[in-house]
Amino acid sequence: MYLYSVFVRLTAQTEALGEDPNVHKDKKEEPRKSHKQVEHSRQRLTKLLRDGTELVTNVQIAADARETQRRAEEEELRRLRIERLDNEAKTSLEKFEEITKKWLSTGTKKIPQEQWELLNSQQQQCGQLIEDKNKLIGELQQELKRKDDHYVKDLKKQAEDIDILIGRMEEQIKNLMKTYREELLEIERAFESERRELLNSSRNKWEKGMQARRDKEQVLEDLMNRMKKVEEYENQLNQLRVQDGEEYNLIKIKLENDVQLLQQQLQQMKATYQLNQEKLEYNYQVLKKRDEENTVTKSQQKRRITR
Repeated sequence: MYLYSVFVRLTAQTEALGEDPNVHKDKKEEPRKSHKQVEHSRQRLTKLLRDGTELVTNVQIAADARETQRRAEEEELRRLRIERLDNEAKTSLEKFEEITKKWLSTGTKKIPQEQWELLNSQQQQCGQLIEDKNKLIGELQQELKRKDDHYVKDLKKQAEDIDILIGRMEEQIKNLMKTYREELLEIERAFESERRELLNSSRNKWEKGMQARRDKEQVLEDLMNRMKKVEEYENQLNQLRVQDGEEYNLIKIKLENDVQLLQQQLQQMKATYQLNQEKLEYNYQVLKKRDEENTVTKSQQKRRITR
């Protein structure tokens, strides 16, 4: 019973292990390595369990076949025995009725010799009837003995079958336990490999995420530095704008003063130019007049010379 309970428990564990891990998964999704190993282990354990169950049940099937054959033979023997008992009962009843009728006719026999012959015949018939009954009893006893011997043989055969069954079950349990440990180790290795792959993948994703974060932080830091510089430049521009505004106002005032001064100088220069122009015009007229006088003088001198 203990071995059978262990066998049943291993069967239940194997069937539980045989649940498809991809039932709730998308069929188009590539199955994971651990799921492949679990499916492979499930198929191997299922095949081993099926072969072992067939090996164990073969003993039971053979025993059931022998029991079926024994019952058929027993039924046939029982039918023949009942038929023989019925025939024997009918024959015995006929003989008994014949003996009874002859007992009734003994009163009609007056001669002792005839009575003795009748009694001797009755005794022989009764003896034959008893002998037939004893023979039937002997045959039934022999059949009962054969049944006892056959029962002992059946018990021995059943004991042998039980020993074979226990041996096969123990061997099957050993094979199942060995295969169970091997497949469990393979599943653990597959999960460990998948765990390492997931850790490496997660580590790579983490490093990429951290690198992206560092890049973003660097970009943010650069942006903050640029914003600080922009703010500094803006402050400098404001300062320069204020300073340049003051300088512009001073320069504007100075330039306006210079313009006014230059305008005054321009007016003075225009007045001087006008005066100089008038002087030049006057001098020009004077020189022109002198030139005419010189020309006239030269002409007079030439005339004098020619004379």
